Formats: sequence, structure tokens, C-alpha cells
Amino acid sequence: MKKIIDFLKSETLVFLTLVFVLVAQIIHTMYIFEHIRAADMSFQIGEWRITAFNWTHALIFAVAIESAILMFILNGKRLPSKIYAVASFATNILYYGTWKLPIPELLATVIASSMLAGSIWFFSDLFAEKIELLPYGQSQEELKKFLAAQEMEERNKMTFKKAL
Repeated sequence: MKKIIDFLKSETLVFLTLVFVLVAQIIHTMYIFEHIRAADMSFQIGEWRITAFNWTHALIFAVAIESAILMFILNGKRLPSKIYAVASFATNILYYGTWKLPIPELLATVIASSMLAGSIWFFSDLFAEKIELLPYGQSQEELKKFLAAQEMEERNKMTFKKAL
């Protein structure tokens, strides 16, 4: 039983869960991006309209956008991750066409939208804590200063030992 609980608390499961919610969100972002596309990269072959380049472009866009929350959190950038989480929520509202729905469905889509965007944000946050990549809430600059100070302290100790 302990092994199961350890796995359920592991960074591996947190990361896998994060990937699952990102995949769900990526589909929503792809759909929105495809509907607002300005440049059409599709082409005609006979009677077939080939849209693979459009969807590939949408996938690359969506993966980059939805991975941003994780990247910001892993690098100690809390404000951008919050902004992106709000944008993910807005994407979901647009994806579901919430404004066209009766009240019960409207409430359901708002709840689902907030749960998905919140899951991405919170699982990214939890993953960053699990792997302890950066002291949470610190920027890379603060971490560089800390590491430089640690290195200087080590050099001073070595110099002092050599002097003795």
C-alpha cells in the first residue's frame, strides 16, 4: 500500500496528470486558433481540400501556449503563469460558446473551463514543488545570485585553507 501512496504522490504521476490536462486544453486552443486563422495554408488537390498544414500549425501554437504556464512556473515567474491560466480559462469559454447556452449548461461550461485552466496552473505549480527545480517564487536572477554567493563562499574557504 505504501508503494501505491508513494506513486500517487510522486512527481511522475503529477507530471503525467499535467500532461493529460494539457492535452485536453491543447485541443481547445487548437480549435480557437483554427477559427481565428488569418493565413490559410490549405490547398486543393482535385476535389479534396488538404488542411493538414493549418492543423499542424494550430497544434504547434497550442502546445507552445499551453506549455507556457509550466515553463513560467518552473522558472519562478508566477505572474505570467497566472495571466496564462486566465487566458486558458477564456479560451475554454470561447471554445464552448458559453454565451449561447441556457443557464445550466452555461454554469457547467464555466465550471469545467475553470477546472481545466486551474488544473494546468496548479499541477504545474505542484510539479515545480515536487522536483524542487527552483526555490518556488524566486526568479532565475535571484537563484543565480544565490549560487554565485555560494560559489564565492566556497572559494573563500579554499583560499583560507591554503593559507593555513
